[in-house]
Amino acid sequence: MTILDSLILSLFQSTLLFTIIKIINKLKYSIKDYITISCIIILSTILFINIDTKVIFFLIITTSVLMYLKRRIIGVISVLISFFILYMSNFVTIWISTILYDSIEVNYMFQGLYLIIFAIITIGFSVFIRFFFNKLYSSYLSLNKIYLAIVTVFLLIALLLIYFYLPNKIMSFADIKFLVILYAVFIITIAILIITISFSIIRQIQYKRNMQEIENYYKYTLQIEKINHEMRKFRHDYVNILSTLSDFIREEDMEGLRDYFHSEILPMQDSMQMNAIKINGIENLHVREIKGLLTTKILQAQEKNIRISIEVPEPIEKIDMPIINLSRVIGILLDNAIEASEKITEDPLIRIAFIKNEDTSVTFIVMNKCEPDMPKVHTLFQENFSTKGKNRGLGLSTLKELTDSTTNVLLDTTIDNNYFIQKVEILNSDS
Repeated sequence: MTILDSLILSLFQSTLLFTIIKIINKLKYSIKDYITISCIIILSTILFINIDTKVIFFLIITTSVLMYLKRRIIGVISVLISFFILYMSNFVTIWISTILYDSIEVNYMFQGLYLIIFAIITIGFSVFIRFFFNKLYSSYLSLNKIYLAIVTVFLLIALLLIYFYLPNKIMSFADIKFLVILYAVFIITIAILIITISFSIIRQIQYKRNMQEIENYYKYTLQIEKINHEMRKFRHDYVNILSTLSDFIREEDMEGLRDYFHSEILPMQDSMQMNAIKINGIENLHVREIKGLLTTKILQAQEKNIRISIEVPEPIEKIDMPIINLSRVIGILLDNAIEASEKITEDPLIRIAFIKNEDTSVTFIVMNKCEPDMPKVHTLFQENFSTKGKNRGLGLSTLKELTDSTTNVLLDTTIDNNYFIQKVEILNSDS
């Protein structure tokens, strides 16, 4: 293979690398991204002249940094998988080429056919892998940094093993076929191992999540029963309660009646409203998983004597966001609101709303009273920053990471009149 042929192949494979990353991540590159990618491809092609195949280390580092900025650690995993796809496509293409070699007499026609077959197989593998990446994005594994770090290290070690044990000298077609099968089996084994472990962990997490949902609904049922029991007691006792007013009325003691009403009757009403408001408004929310999560958080707030109100003015059947990510977003917002409200000594309050904006989006709003000396909003989203102590500031940074990685989700955070307000707008993908 001539130097020119090697440069063309290097340029072609570098371009395919970013195409694979785009396909499996469903990315839309910006103009800035295209400029960065072009620089990386040109530099890698120039470096290939001097350091030959070692240019792979330059590509791994630069593409990993680029994708980490866009997709965090999942982006790095997608880069490593893209290299595996290139290797696998190369092995399969070599296998096919060895079969067709004797049938094609002109060398440049053979090279052109090689590139076409390589591109087709690469794109085919990329589309196939995208299915598993979608599964990863929609599962809790996409937020488990320990799992993602282990997978990253595992893939990197496997990739380096392939690189260092690939022969760098020309071999016979028989040897090439043997190596192609050997390395293909190695890559497929790694893929099956990772997929099997991942789905096993997903099933365990799903099982725990289902158990949590059952527990949430059990608490919800108990809360309903408790309120109904209180209402039955009130209906049974209301005549006796009213009869206590008769002496005040008969003696025309309006001052005593007023004092008795405010000290005895009104607190009973407030107590009933306090319990009722916790579940009022949820009936219009028809997303089962979120309904259970909200119920749990409401009961947590109630146990801490925090007033809470929920508004769902219109029926909401669907929220266009992966349910795992949506659960995480809502959980983080409500946990933070409850923790902040515990610090408020004077009438802590949390307001929650799900607002349907015709058929274009759903907006989830959480607002809670906050302390007057709250830090500036942008500092709250920095990783490890926390008002609760050292190394506890992961909630809001995780929230920002979740919303930034989902193209149809917008996050708006403000502090207004001692209220901490967070709005998450989820756009419908078909709007």
